[in-house]
Amino acid sequence: MATLVARNAIARTLALRSGSRATSVFDTVCGRSGLKVGARSFYEGRGDRNGSRGHGGYGNGGSRGGFRGGSRGGSRGGFQKGFDKRRGRGVDSPRDEADSLLSSSRISNIIQVPLEENPQEITIDALKEEGFLDKDLHKAVARMNFASLTPVQQKTIKPILSTEHDVIARAKTGTGKTLAFLIPIFEHLLKTRKESPYMVKCVIVAPTRDLALQIDSEIVKLQKNNYALKKFSSIALIGGSNFQMAIKRMFKDRPNIVVATPGRLIDVLSKFSNEFFRFVDFKVLDEADRLLEIGFDDDLRDISKTLNGLNGTGPKHIRTLLFSATLGENVQKLAGGIMNREQCLFLDTVDKNEPEAHEKIEQTLVISDTFAHNLYGPISAIKARLADKAPFKAILFVPTVKFTKFYCNVLERMFPSLPVYEFHGKVDQKKRTRMVQLFKRADEGLFVCTDVGARGMDFPDVEEVYQLGVPSEISNYIHRIGRTARGGKEGKASIYLFKDELSFIDTLAAEKGVNVANQRDFAPEETDAAEFKRCLRDEYLFRDGLESMLSFYKGCEQQYGFRMPKVARQLANAYGECLLDPSQKLQVSRETASMRYGLRGRIVEEIFDSGAPRSFQRDYNDDHEGKRNSTRSHYESRGKSYRDTRGRWDSKRDSRGFNDRQSRSSDRGHNPRLD
Repeated sequence: MATLVARNAIARTLALRSGSRATSVFDTVCGRSGLKVGARSFYEGRGDRNGSRGHGGYGNGGSRGGFRGGSRGGSRGGFQKGFDKRRGRGVDSPRDEADSLLSSSRISNIIQVPLEENPQEITIDALKEEGFLDKDLHKAVARMNFASLTPVQQKTIKPILSTEHDVIARAKTGTGKTLAFLIPIFEHLLKTRKESPYMVKCVIVAPTRDLALQIDSEIVKLQKNNYALKKFSSIALIGGSNFQMAIKRMFKDRPNIVVATPGRLIDVLSKFSNEFFRFVDFKVLDEADRLLEIGFDDDLRDISKTLNGLNGTGPKHIRTLLFSATLGENVQKLAGGIMNREQCLFLDTVDKNEPEAHEKIEQTLVISDTFAHNLYGPISAIKARLADKAPFKAILFVPTVKFTKFYCNVLERMFPSLPVYEFHGKVDQKKRTRMVQLFKRADEGLFVCTDVGARGMDFPDVEEVYQLGVPSEISNYIHRIGRTARGGKEGKASIYLFKDELSFIDTLAAEKGVNVANQRDFAPEETDAAEFKRCLRDEYLFRDGLESMLSFYKGCEQQYGFRMPKVARQLANAYGECLLDPSQKLQVSRETASMRYGLRGRIVEEIFDSGAPRSFQRDYNDDHEGKRNSTRSHYESRGKSYRDTRGRWDSKRDSRGFNDRQSRSSDRGHNPRLD
């Protein structure tokens, strides 16, 4: 029965929702603990199957729009899985969040732990002395050579260990939050080691494959520092890997911890839920805001519903830990739908006065006149850095997959002694995993990637982050630069933009409150263009990359306030400029320019090689119109003659009673069907 419930729940990828309610907000203060307790509720839009109510119901319409806006569109539009990247929907800013966060119709009590002005330092030794940490876990963490716990770990580990409530924690990336939930998980496993030892007890859901693998590697680190923890095995279930091999390993190792991406976890639950997931105690959602941005809202609800239905202890048994950098309305709604306990701790580790960007990162804006000059900018900076003869380890972000391939091709020829790692979503999963491991261990190298590497990737000793162009989402700027200055260290971040991209900086300041103080202009040297052309040996790859960039900027046009005709002219001119032949143009047809890039009229003929000009095409059509008409008349006359002949033949057959064997034609010989 449990298996049937699980499979039915997974089969409904878009779970039905019904009902909505709003409760007044009130706060009380606990006398002894001094914790602020509030029973808060917010209006959670839901829709029935007919879409008659709610903000995103799975239905066909409704006054506020059902699924995909409903059959009539709906006045406010419906919920569409995923989010609109062009307008940046689904991205929440902490600056827009109210101080009284986390209200839900399903969570009756929110226990908000306030930030202390002068908090007492919490250490691993202190947690052991107070009885919160098992000696085996204390030994493992102590051997990892942490001088002290990070501020996020100090604010989260003890509250999680000292209560049995659900937890929602707001924490920035790169602050050590992975250990903040792994330490309580291992403590629970040690306390319950004799209870269902061969079943999954903890499920950790991560938004990307690379983050899931990174969390699994942190688990392995803890186990290596104390072999007593190796009895609690773990497995990473991610897309792109061999499904059958993963299931074989599940049966062989019987893991207690599963780290997974939502899609692969749903695949496993739909087939083997009753085998492994009947005694889950913990579920953890890491980077919940990112999970929602990608479009996993319904999948996460289905996963939670399935795990609750399977649980042998009861549907409300599983404890939930949710970590997120932002806590907007969409994260609050998710929390309201998946939390099981009556009370929920809210741990806010982010000071509301603290800027979004890490204060230890020195940020610089480098401005170029043209897109072609912008391509030379990071190369010039890398060249200057390598001239110091010191180890150099950096990350370079590029907007699209195809342009990443092209730029890596140029960099490998430009700097043959520098290891260049090409990382994006089209790279095979095995190669991606090995590449991440190599770069983590490397003392020097350049990691060139798309925004797939912007979140959840923890590389030690990255001294600088370069950004060639704007990110796909405004929030990814924060996550990009967060790849440096990790673990309390300092770092640098430079973004290279040409003049028609500068509206992005205004958007960044308005939406995220990030002002890039250091700004400088970049003008390439005379030899830069020639050297770039020498390393540019694959014109097809260059052309393919530029076309992908045109599509990318079209997608960002409204989000960042770009003027597409100006941006397109810059990219198109870069083709001839980088090839040192301004007469060469990108071959883009008028139909492609219109449909993909939104460009019409004279500008298409000016910047692209779009084939015959309009005047020539019009003359060509006029000249050949008569020929087409005569050809049409010729075939029509042939058809008419054939029909007339066929009609006479049929009438002759009908009039005399046609006999195949006696039929003869004086001019055509015997009937071919008989001869």
